[in-house]
Amino acid sequence: MERYVVNQLLNLISIPSVTGQEGKILFYIEEELASEDVPFERQRVEGGWYNLLVGAVESPRFVIAAHLDTVPPADGMPPKPVVEGDYVKGLGSADDKAGVAVMCGLAVEFGEELADKGVLLAFLVDEEKTGMGSWTLVQELKCEGAIVLEPTGLQICAFEAGSLELVVDVEGRAAHGSCVEEGENSIHKALKVIEGFNKLSFVGKEYPGIGKSTYSIMSINSGDFELRIPQKCSFMVDFRLNPDEDVDRAVHELTTYLKGCGAKYRFIDISPGFELPQDTQVLTLLKKAYETALAQSPLVGGMKSWTDAEHFVRKGIPAVVFGPGELWLCHTPEERVPVSQVLDCYKVLKKFVELC
Repeated sequence: MERYVVNQLLNLISIPSVTGQEGKILFYIEEELASEDVPFERQRVEGGWYNLLVGAVESPRFVIAAHLDTVPPADGMPPKPVVEGDYVKGLGSADDKAGVAVMCGLAVEFGEELADKGVLLAFLVDEEKTGMGSWTLVQELKCEGAIVLEPTGLQICAFEAGSLELVVDVEGRAAHGSCVEEGENSIHKALKVIEGFNKLSFVGKEYPGIGKSTYSIMSINSGDFELRIPQKCSFMVDFRLNPDEDVDRAVHELTTYLKGCGAKYRFIDISPGFELPQDTQVLTLLKKAYETALAQSPLVGGMKSWTDAEHFVRKGIPAVVFGPGELWLCHTPEERVPVSQVLDCYKVLKKFVELC
């Protein structure tokens, strides 16, 4: 089965699956499941494709989920898997096709036994954009807990950071590029707005396992390379919030500040963080599976990014985040995943299913 999992990882990376274009990878997995006589169901997702569900579809005890989509490739991202020693490199290798490959292995390993054990495998679409795959899944789902597969370096993440993502528009006054006094440079104004973010009360707070709450400018657009002072500047910013941060209060403080600066804004995403109690059943069982499968104690940490786990938690389903690979490499041309971690992840989740 280990060879099967690795082969699936290589095959999955070879199939482009940018968000909204998951058709080929869905069809591939369906063919794989059918060839192994593993029953599955489709769950339609509004505005897109569908989730694939394997195992205890009707009344699961636990859900194991991974998403099929990737971000669009950046320059230099290899379109096919590249094997370098223990690593497999390529777009989506860690985020999230290593998790998908592990789930393919579990589907083939246990087959119809998954339903008997109360385990549902959910292959989800649209995680990288709106999260509609997981949101659709949890609407009528009742279960004891979920494991969301994402790159955590095999840490078991019992808490997750929140986020505020928005676009900010700053208005200046156009003028000839040499007439600095008559114009008002929108880029300069935007930089002052950004500098002011450091004074927000929720920025710079330390949280063990996450680091400092912070922000990052993801894109900025202004000017046209001509000798004229730019009238408009727009930028997208993502704030990482601590798991215990009051999101409504943070939104109020941020919007009050932006209004005071005369800036316009529109939110793309507002997501609270979460932290599970240490005695949560899914967390306890996953720790036991890790210790049994790998003969060592797991590291328990936090996830710095939004994941589908937030939708589970919002619906009252405890969810942990766990999987092979390092988050910081994802979405970059250097994205890669250690094969040894992929196989260890498989061993842990196989034991988890056996313990159910």
